Amino acid sequence: PVGAAVEGSPPFPVVARRLARTPRFWLLSFGAASGSIMGYGLIFWLPSFFSRSHGLDLAEVGWFYGSIVLVGGIAGTWLGGWFADRTGPGRPAFYALIPAVSFLIPAPAFAIGVTAPSLIVAWLLFSLGQALALAWLGPVIAPVQHIVPPNMRATASASFLFINNLIGIGAGIYILGFMSDTMKAAYGEESLRWSILYGLGFYLLSAAIYFVASRRLERDWHR
Repeated sequence: PVGAAVEGSPPFPVVARRLARTPRFWLLSFGAASGSIMGYGLIFWLPSFFSRSHGLDLAEVGWFYGSIVLVGGIAGTWLGGWFADRTGPGRPAFYALIPAVSFLIPAPAFAIGVTAPSLIVAWLLFSLGQALALAWLGPVIAPVQHIVPPNMRATASASFLFINNLIGIGAGIYILGFMSDTMKAAYGEESLRWSILYGLGFYLLSAAIYFVASRRLERDWHR
């Protein structure tokens, strides 16, 4: 049976043509990529922000930000998948609505956290934002695999991850750094704070894309 499944897998050009005609695939992919621009950008630049704007030394940054990533990352990834398992099977639209809400809430959470003078308040808000910003990971894999026939799922998932990582990693770090350098003359050492605030728009864009993707997602669903 395993060999039969492999033999039945179509070549990449065939899958690519199928994906090109599936708008929901591109919405799911670019929604994830938009969120990842900010996600990867924050992972790279937040340590510098805590050092510049809060005066933390290298060891303090490691403990402070490491705890945010640990707590928020574990909670968000698990809760997103758990909630999708309980809502998505009956209503496929929830596989896109969960990421939509998950990307919508971190924007104000991070915005308040970036401007909060208290490190305790900042930690709570950043942990909440980190958890929600990673809650999309589990729910999105299901629709990516179910909008194509079973023998195309592996290639569709690989294509989704390629788009997400190419845009997210390739652009996220650069965009926040570029905005910070551009605003250096106006904001000085606080330019990175403002770069992060402006960059949060990518989370809002991702939320909007996923809200659109949730509509009629069930029409493309292969059960």
